[in-house]
Amino acid sequence: MKHSIITIHHIHNFGSVFQAFALQQFLEQNGYGSEIIDYRPKYYNNGRNKLKTLVGKALNIGPYCRRKKKYEQFISKNMLLSEKRFKTVEALNGWYRDKKNTYIAGGDQLWNNYHPCGNDVAYKLAFTASGRKLAYGTSLGRNDYSAEEMELIASEVEGFESIMLREQSTVPLLADKTEIQVRHVIDPVGLLDVDEFRKMAVKPKLDEPYAVMYLADSGPLLDKAIEILSKKMGLKIVHICGFRKKCYCDIFEKDTGPEELLGYILNAQFVLSASFHATMFSVLFNKPFATLLPGTKTNARIEDLLDFVGLKSRMVNSESALDCLSENIEWTAVNDIVNGFRADSCQALLKALAKGDNT
Repeated sequence: MKHSIITIHHIHNFGSVFQAFALQQFLEQNGYGSEIIDYRPKYYNNGRNKLKTLVGKALNIGPYCRRKKKYEQFISKNMLLSEKRFKTVEALNGWYRDKKNTYIAGGDQLWNNYHPCGNDVAYKLAFTASGRKLAYGTSLGRNDYSAEEMELIASEVEGFESIMLREQSTVPLLADKTEIQVRHVIDPVGLLDVDEFRKMAVKPKLDEPYAVMYLADSGPLLDKAIEILSKKMGLKIVHICGFRKKCYCDIFEKDTGPEELLGYILNAQFVLSASFHATMFSVLFNKPFATLLPGTKTNARIEDLLDFVGLKSRMVNSESALDCLSENIEWTAVNDIVNGFRADSCQALLKALAKGDNT
């Protein structure tokens, strides 16, 4: 039986492509032939602010095209995609409705209704009549849903066999509204041995000690953090995110590909970000880090992760919290938690997949 994954695999965000790659790689390593459904709805094209996105691309056409090429090359090289590409739920329905595959809604913020994907029933597998529907590492993204919102989500995923969510805090919210088993699992990148990512990382051509700044919002808190890293800790600042400079930096990278960004994190002396996956890889690589919390509609995923591994002190939302930049992390205890979580999550996914072997 083929295993068809639907996730956000194609946008130019290193966390998205690596979580998609990791889930499929885990399936393939365990003998489950798979495809990633090449679903690319139009709402991904221009982001939340269409005019701002178009202007940014026009003013930075060279870096934009280079970055796009790197991401498309990564996808082509590392993912097994469906033979057709789809832009609408109707097109998916026309192709998959009667195919008795095992379908997996996998990873990322697929069910966060703050984003367009969370309101797209394709990610609830509405396009197929197959009785084998699973969710793995799927994120609701936040934990402030109303009862009515959770009831709607529960009704949309009524036909699932198993639901495995990325955030621990969202498990009871959904479990309270459905008879389906709902459990907490590690993000898909945590399913693989971390050495697989070390091998993929491209080492930057930078000999001096440096700190990476990725995706944090501009403002006094970011400026203060950068000042500490640069002046007090003596690190070069590598700015990687978008086309607009958000803070002081020594190097501004506009066209970084996924393997290059992974390499910057792996070889950094410090990682400062507002990104779930930059935080996740910092934990997996045992890198000193701090996370500046992003918008309130997406904080739960980072808060849950750091609370679970015992690193809530690395969350920064005030100037006093910046003390963590100079504090060491006791990695032995963290690694024990992560390794146990990985083993439990791998077992849960394999058990859910094996159930279909006997049907």
